[in-house]
Amino acid sequence: MRTPDIKICLDLLARYHVPAHVVEHSLRVAQVGTFVTSRLLMAGHNIDHGLVEAGAILHDITKIEAMERGENHAATGGLLVSSLGYPELADIVRQHIRLDQQTEGATLLTSAHIVNYADKRVCHTSIVPLPERFKDLMVRYGISDDRKKAIEELYEKTKALEKNIFSQLDLDPEGLCELNNIDIKTYFTP
Repeated sequence: MRTPDIKICLDLLARYHVPAHVVEHSLRVAQVGTFVTSRLLMAGHNIDHGLVEAGAILHDITKIEAMERGENHAATGGLLVSSLGYPELADIVRQHIRLDQQTEGATLLTSAHIVNYADKRVCHTSIVPLPERFKDLMVRYGISDDRKKAIEELYEKTKALEKNIFSQLDLDPEGLCELNNIDIKTYFTP
């Protein structure tokens, strides 16, 4: 199974007219995801670094268009990436907001877990602690009691995922915020 490299991912974002601020957000998510993946690989886990990188870069490929149409951008993004010939990557894109029940309950961490978590640590273009990110999500998307409840449930699941990831690493989750000091525009230069 082939995985698109950084250049192909960035070309796809350009081809589908993804705005610069969404590209920058996606690169920051990729930075978090690849950093966590590198640490997990050093700890003996088997996670595909390329899938994490590509999944993070492409996770919001249809966000603006889908939001304008009232669609779920994780679902539309997954469909688009699948149509481009990347079914395994499409599954990661599709799960970047909510993990499937089967993935969520898996005992081993996967690329989908890492991309999902990395996205929850990036608010716009900055890496932030989970409480700050979910406060922003609540302000932007908590437009009804049902949506607020869904965001609260997602927050609890993401806290559990964070605990799982970092229980296997010699690293504090708040340490990820130090990655903000790296210029993201040069970090992923193909």
